[in-house]
Amino acid sequence: MCIPTRQSPRRCASVALGLSLFLGALEGRAGGPLGPQGSRIQTSDYGVDLFQGPVFASTRITGISGAFTPISEGPDGIPFNPAAVSLRPAYSTTRDDYELTASFTLPASVEGTDFDNNGQVGFAYDDFVWMTLGGLVQTRHLGFGIIASFQNYELGVLGEPVPIPNSDEVISAVTVRILKLDSVASYGFFDDELHIGAGLRFAAFYAIGLPASRGIIREERLLLNANAVGAQAGALWAPKSLPLRVGGAFRSPVVQTTGDDGRIRENEDGDRVVGNMYLPNRVELPWEVEAGVAVQFWKRPFNIAWQNEDDVPEAESEPYRRTIRGKKEPSYKGARRLLKKRFAEIPRERVLISFTALFSGPVRDAVGLESMLSQTIERSGESAVVALRSGVEAEVVPTWLVLRAGSYLEPTRFRAGQRRLHGTGGFDVRVVRWSVFGLFDDDTLFRLSGAVDGARDYVGWSVGAGVLY
Repeated sequence: MCIPTRQSPRRCASVALGLSLFLGALEGRAGGPLGPQGSRIQTSDYGVDLFQGPVFASTRITGISGAFTPISEGPDGIPFNPAAVSLRPAYSTTRDDYELTASFTLPASVEGTDFDNNGQVGFAYDDFVWMTLGGLVQTRHLGFGIIASFQNYELGVLGEPVPIPNSDEVISAVTVRILKLDSVASYGFFDDELHIGAGLRFAAFYAIGLPASRGIIREERLLLNANAVGAQAGALWAPKSLPLRVGGAFRSPVVQTTGDDGRIRENEDGDRVVGNMYLPNRVELPWEVEAGVAVQFWKRPFNIAWQNEDDVPEAESEPYRRTIRGKKEPSYKGARRLLKKRFAEIPRERVLISFTALFSGPVRDAVGLESMLSQTIERSGESAVVALRSGVEAEVVPTWLVLRAGSYLEPTRFRAGQRRLHGTGGFDVRVVRWSVFGLFDDDTLFRLSGAVDGARDYVGWSVGAGVLY
């Protein structure tokens, strides 16, 4: 929020200028292709590069700097490797199983921060929120999963409402929302030592106008919408005889022109113009190739074989069957207790080290989000870039405490930007053993977790909760 009594006049002026350009009253005309660096945008024939530099993920993945492609465990691994959904965890004992996940991240207020890593500090992002929600379903060696991530940030507030062109409506703020969705399936071959997965990835970009209102709830006005779809595939090698995993993934470009369901339509020249501002005709996620290796040391094996309770011989499960009201339980319940007991006896002390390299492709005639808003050409994604990531995770107090640390080199997509080195850290701490009124097993452990990511002109943190396996 740009409130003069709390924010600097300079920042308020920059926000007001950006929104005035976005919603001014002057007519614009097409000016041909995108011009040279530093000039003013005079066409809608350009794209917005949706490349994401900082790691936005669960607390576990953030804590190890995003080096998760070769680990690929649970629904959190879906955006990193489509093969993750068929990797059966050792604590699972049933033919069919499922897992859910949710995360919430609050990058710091961006005043004095170079969020896009474009070499410029101080662009105003307010109320920045990142959330994710997803899950997977597994049946024997086959897995299906879906995960959605949502980013929301307000780009500033004017002191006075501004009218929408050709309308009697007025707005006082602009919010950008980006929704990404990964939907995948994979299968485990050779006794679950090789997993192959594939699926689709979706992206949606929304520019929302918020009208002036004294109430808490303000009706939104859709100014611009773009939706896109692409393909992805991945592989994971997890040999049971070795304490390592090797993983890789490929993601195609995701490109789509803007839709016509927003307030701003194309004019006779094919441009979308609001006052002096030319809106883009497309948004794009670049192609990506990612590969990495993970190695686990200490007492705990890395690739523990999954066992189905239906396959346990009845003679082995018989001693674990209970008699209730004079009747013996089904044999699968005894087999489940047996497998849970075996899993609990596996040592927990471990140190997991992971390394990955992520290559991201170029984007044709594109600028960054800040460039679109300022209407000054600052090209983004002119060439391919590589991000290097490494992390370590250690369960130092069995069933009680997991610590994480890592570092990654974030590339820049801009001419004036520079690569920057991030440092990350995180933890899981056990808080309670509870069945949640019978919904979970009696010995289920629940945890609280946290993570932090810091670099030059950037800091973000996240918290989470869940089951400790």
